[in-house]
Amino acid sequence: MSTVGFSLELQTGALSSLSGLPGQAACLHDGAVLVADAAGLYRVGGDDDVGGAIAARLALPPTDGGLPGPKRLVGVAVEGFLAGEVAIAAVSDEGSELAGTVGPCGAAGAAGRGLARLGRGRGNAWRVTLAATDGAALDIGAVSLLFVPLDRRRP
Repeated sequence: MSTVGFSLELQTGALSSLSGLPGQAACLHDGAVLVADAAGLYRVGGDDDVGGAIAARLALPPTDGGLPGPKRLVGVAVEGFLAGEVAIAAVSDEGSELAGTVGPCGAAGAAGRGLARLGRGRGNAWRVTLAATDGAALDIGAVSLLFVPLDRRRP
């Protein structure tokens, strides 16, 4: 069996793809996926990094939300299961920087909806980042940006 694997360097976030790994056998044992070859036995996956929380980060590309002209980003809605808090950061093309938090919401197997209310800001396009650093379980189904168009006649 030839396998493909990924290695994530945790300090820099560098991702490496490795193909042709010499996995000879794979099995599910006590909820963990194990892969073996002549050199050893390897556990695939996990919910921590040597006992430390695994941070998760989602960076969305800049968007105008399909609305022309300036607008305020008043909130970010997250649908799914968030066992802990997720930090929201938003930056506009005009330099506005907003922050908020969302969660916890939902339950394992039952999606919920959380809302991060953001302060005032102005921009035509917004870049939004979600970051969970506490290692709590999360399963995000959708992220919605809530915009309020501004009167283009006023600066």
